[in-house]
Amino acid sequence: MSPKGIEDFKHRVKRINNPRNMAYFDPDLGMHIPKHVSQDTIRRNAKARKPSFVAFMASLLIGAGALVGAQALRFRYLQMTEISNATLFTDLLLATLFVLTLSGMMRYRMVRYRVAQMAGVVTVLVAGHNLVWYYPDAAAVVYTADYVQIVRETTAPMSLVFRDTTYGL
Repeated sequence: MSPKGIEDFKHRVKRINNPRNMAYFDPDLGMHIPKHVSQDTIRRNAKARKPSFVAFMASLLIGAGALVGAQALRFRYLQMTEISNATLFTDLLLATLFVLTLSGMMRYRMVRYRVAQMAGVVTVLVAGHNLVWYYPDAAAVVYTADYVQIVRETTAPMSLVFRDTTYGL
């Protein structure tokens, strides 16, 4: 190594070790390189993510979509059409599996997001039949035309249903 190269190296080390520098400029890379960042700083920045309203609404939609998917799967492929404890358990079990899968893929795993997802599941569980009343053609595509007919015979619009009991609003 030439004497000029050694002097250049020593000068760079001196700039790096200067206690007033939080970063140093590397001319070879053409960028500022930060000095060592402590683990506390990394953890503090990782925890700095604040929950947002959009993420909360997305979590509600994840829960609602999970129950719609679970009900469609139950009705189309499992042929469980009667209202019983088994259908309620199947809906909740499938919806929970869908929620865990979707929220894991979309990184909505915090407790407040899980609560919002379960709120979406419960909302569709008790009030989802109203969508069948307002959008029967779309519901027939998602579920089946038979499901739409059953819902229209057993429920009323603008109501809440839990199991076999309908509560009008």
